[in-house]
Amino acid sequence: MLTFELPINPPYSYERLRSRLESHPDQQFQLIPECSMLRRAFRIETESFLVTLAFKGGLETPVLQVQTDKSLSAAQQEKLRKTVRHMFQADVDLEPVYQHMQTDQRLAPLTERFRGLRFLLDPDLFQSMVRTIIGQQLNLAFAATLTERLLTLAGDVVHDEQGQPFHVFPTAEAIARLEIEQLRQLQFSQRKAEYIIDFARAVVNRRVELDRLELMSDEEAIGYLTALRGIGRWTVECLLMFGMGRPDLLPAADIGLRNGIQLVYDLPEKPDEAKIRAIGESWAPWRSYISLYVWEAFGAFRRGEFAQPSADA
Repeated sequence: MLTFELPINPPYSYERLRSRLESHPDQQFQLIPECSMLRRAFRIETESFLVTLAFKGGLETPVLQVQTDKSLSAAQQEKLRKTVRHMFQADVDLEPVYQHMQTDQRLAPLTERFRGLRFLLDPDLFQSMVRTIIGQQLNLAFAATLTERLLTLAGDVVHDEQGQPFHVFPTAEAIARLEIEQLRQLQFSQRKAEYIIDFARAVVNRRVELDRLELMSDEEAIGYLTALRGIGRWTVECLLMFGMGRPDLLPAADIGLRNGIQLVYDLPEKPDEAKIRAIGESWAPWRSYISLYVWEAFGAFRRGEFAQPSADA
């Protein structure tokens, strides 16, 4: 058994993470809220195995305990550490974000209400892009259903000690081998099926080199990927946010962000993309994180956690 602990730059809120996982379903995670734990299958190199993630220490002294029964090489252990730190943004310092938000009376209350909230990133860019393509113009519930069907069709499976299955996201090679009709039978639209398989084949054939994105600016990455059929600016912005953790993206075409900004800024109607970009100018250089807090405010409002965030809260 391998067990190690990863300190997290405080604050970190497991409760906010749990809330987002409950409202944004991810079929690869099993929540165990009474123990502040998650379970998930990982693929490191060609090995797939189950990992238990336990959050210790609380909001201001967070530690993430990582445990697996799998025997891993030193290189695999290091890759697992790096992947987990990336996914949970363990090294991110939220204090500069909060200081920036405090200068806006509409955003300031969110820093306390949602203290410790941060992104849960995808473990790799291929998975992040496919999940984002699936989510284009779909509600969260149906996007989650389609993702689960893709996992079942083409992903690996590992089982825990009780035989419960945990799905591992399909590789680019596995999706590239699929035919359009296989996804159509799972209720993927014709276009969505084409875009996903085309993207996987582009990755396999090295027409798209995802590791190059690390060396690109946000705008360079947007230009590089939007050359592909079915991938627009919003899709790449989400990839940069949820796949890479880039701090200063503003997905102005996102309907959830439109709803959140209307709520937080108490606007009489939903802002259009131009209005969102105008408001978001003052959020730089932390537009990704502020977008996350605005999304969460709207989600919490819909869940009935409070009446409405306000400058007097």
